[in-house]
Amino acid sequence: MIVGIDFSIKSTAVTIIDKGLHFFYTFARKSIAHKDFFETLQNAGVTVVSLDDEPKLPKTANLTAKERSSTHDGILLTEAIARTLSTHNFSETDYIAIEGFSFASTGNRLSQISGYQWLLRSKLVKHCNVSVDQLYFFSPMTIKATAGKGNYKKEDMIREFIQSTDDNLKNSKFFADIFNNRQKFQNKNGGWKKPIDDICDSYWIAKTLEKTLL
Repeated sequence: MIVGIDFSIKSTAVTIIDKGLHFFYTFARKSIAHKDFFETLQNAGVTVVSLDDEPKLPKTANLTAKERSSTHDGILLTEAIARTLSTHNFSETDYIAIEGFSFASTGNRLSQISGYQWLLRSKLVKHCNVSVDQLYFFSPMTIKATAGKGNYKKEDMIREFIQSTDDNLKNSKFFADIFNNRQKFQNKNGGWKKPIDDICDSYWIAKTLEKTLL
């Protein structure tokens, strides 16, 4: 079993490939996707874990209040991800890959997502019964290269997903739905709704891991 995690504070997505079967998860914040689209994803075979947004603090909140809020939110998010993945019963021959930090992440944003990801790493080891040696990390450029080119944009990653020749992927309900009914996953302008890009990215993270382990 291999796992690809596209981790973010607001829209984490996961792909698990186990014995040729594909399992897709999204840990989406309520402010990003509408409830009706959550239902569309569920019907398409994606397991949706809906999470509350991080509470908004008043502008007058001091540093302690802000850090307490982020700590509480980080614990809830990473616990939800790790406990959900733990239901797949990991063994010593299973591996998890996480996308490294984006070059666009800087300052406070980078500090926050770094802290959250370290929490996630710890909780994966604890709840999924894996060792640190079973964790892999890949740069965004490396993952994009697996899909096609290192300079790919989100739309390119989705396109390559839909055009995949992987027979096992083609047998998944999510692939069939997005291939045959893509308008359900797009807005009126033809853009892809959140978190389609994150789910596809998590697939390519898993495929990067698969390629690395060969």
